[in-house]
Amino acid sequence: MLLPKRPATYILTLLLIVFMVIVGWMFHALTSPEIKQAVEKKKKPETGVGREPTPAPPRMELRPVAPVVIDPVHQEKADRLNSPDTTPQQDLQIVEEFIQLYGRAFGGNPIGENADITAALTGNAGQKGRVFPPIHRTIQNGQLIDRWSTPYWFHPNSSSQMEIRSAGPDKQLFTPDDVVLNPSPAGLGATP
Repeated sequence: MLLPKRPATYILTLLLIVFMVIVGWMFHALTSPEIKQAVEKKKKPETGVGREPTPAPPRMELRPVAPVVIDPVHQEKADRLNSPDTTPQQDLQIVEEFIQLYGRAFGGNPIGENADITAALTGNAGQKGRVFPPIHRTIQNGQLIDRWSTPYWFHPNSSSQMEIRSAGPDKQLFTPDDVVLNPSPAGLGATP
């Protein structure tokens, strides 16, 4: 049998017939009652009538958290902070000792504001370190506070020295009753 000289028309005709068969089959499948029911079920608003209730997520059991243990010497030092046996100036020296301890252990002082420095010292919020107890009476709202319940103010003077300021009894920063350790040199720091 001889093939015609232009087989392209036959091939195109055959492809067109195959395409029409596929389209017909898809049209038949999409208009089937099973598909229509599934589409209608999906379109209906979820009123909860005739539906099984969504199971509640499993309850997580809360376990008591074991207290975090730090070096007893550091714990004792932390417990002296803001105690009646120390002066406000000694409180600042205690805070400085914890900052220096952190700096020696981790290659530099913690940076940031009070909350960042407190998180670094306590090892909270994904910070490395834990030289200060994370649950302590001198931490409120994630910040180290002075004996008048005011957050300490920190300002780095250098990579190894930090200005530490307590607002004092009037609870206002940068007033004459502030207690300051390592004040920034006049005109070079944040201290007015």
